[in-house]
Amino acid sequence: MRECIVTEFWKMKRYSVIKAGVAMMVLSVLMSFFYSTANTSVGWDFSYYIHEIITTNGTYFFPVIITLMAVFVISRENTDDTLKSVLTVPVSYDSLLAGKLVFLLFLTVMFSICNVFFAVIVNGFLGLPDMTVLTVAAAAGQILLSNVLIYISVLPLIILNTFLMKSSVFGAAIAFVYGYLGTFEGRIMNWYPVKAAMILTDPLCGSGYDLGDFTYQAAPAALVLGICFLLAILFLAVFARRRRIPEKETESSKRKTAGKTARKKGW
Repeated sequence: MRECIVTEFWKMKRYSVIKAGVAMMVLSVLMSFFYSTANTSVGWDFSYYIHEIITTNGTYFFPVIITLMAVFVISRENTDDTLKSVLTVPVSYDSLLAGKLVFLLFLTVMFSICNVFFAVIVNGFLGLPDMTVLTVAAAAGQILLSNVLIYISVLPLIILNTFLMKSSVFGAAIAFVYGYLGTFEGRIMNWYPVKAAMILTDPLCGSGYDLGDFTYQAAPAALVLGICFLLAILFLAVFARRRRIPEKETESSKRKTAGKTARKKGW
């Protein structure tokens, strides 16, 4: 699998879609600032700004970004018709898929770093208070963990779309709706995967809304994200197995054909 991951890193410079992902991260930072300054009911400080970035990432941008990246990266060999050539080397299809998913995790980390970097730059110009080394470090941890958990929450959708629909447009549209539903508040949202990612990483999640005597709980949020991870593993195992069966049948038929040809030549 290590070779597959290294190969994806080498191919990364040819992925123009990554530039679009970075651009969307910049847009997320700018939109978050407009949201934070438009809300006059709270103080404008760096912590509230980070809260808005986590919310904007989870509900508008990151599910779409990572889904687009996944469809592009995972189905690249099928699109370019190079999968047969890749599988001729001693690399299993399972290792190829696992390497791509780890590479997507790396992209998640890279986009998170871009988030923090641009947030600090924008706040340097705008001067929201309470931006210190400690608050920046805490913000980096929050944004990174939030995006990783959102990646996990979207992973079953990514796998289903990649193997069934095979459409980046359809996947992006579904991911947008999937993320947008995370803007709703209420008891049931404690069990919604995207909202769960924000609950576990953002102390201000749900602030500003009248939830009565209810507060979001970490345990249900962690449970639902664990279920998403297990579903992703299950879907991946099923689709990878379906992919391996035709390959084995093809190899078997090739050996039989080669054997018949060899005997015929011997006669």
